[in-house]
Amino acid sequence: MHKVRGRPFTRGNPGRPPGSKNRVTQLVQQLAEGQAEDVFAKVRELGLAGDVSCLRMMLDRLWPARKGVPVDIPMPPINSRQDVFAAIASVWSAIGEGRLTADEAGALSIVIDSSIRAIELYDIENRIAALEAARDQRDAKNEFDPPA
Repeated sequence: MHKVRGRPFTRGNPGRPPGSKNRVTQLVQQLAEGQAEDVFAKVRELGLAGDVSCLRMMLDRLWPARKGVPVDIPMPPINSRQDVFAAIASVWSAIGEGRLTADEAGALSIVIDSSIRAIELYDIENRIAALEAARDQRDAKNEFDPPA
């Protein structure tokens, strides 16, 4: 026997509208709206008094850690499989010169790998299309030239 999870709803019930908030979230927001200035003043006061956790919280909200910094290294365009070696060499030299961190190099390696895969897929599709065209020509020739 199949056990039904939760309350069974009538068929066609769309459920909760997208973006709607539950009751607890609504209550917390109502409380925060009325006392937001007082809460901020207290956090500021504690932070300025040296409370490290309050300072950290304020800095995290006011000056969040930056995710994804633009990388400025010369990268050759990757148009074929042969271009990949030049791209890998530029990443390695940037690591050696200290212009790239290991994390940044890892992200660039993923981009290079995706480029390789896209080029290989393009090559495979072209080869399949050429084989199919050759097969179609062969079949068309055999259709008009029956064996003797």
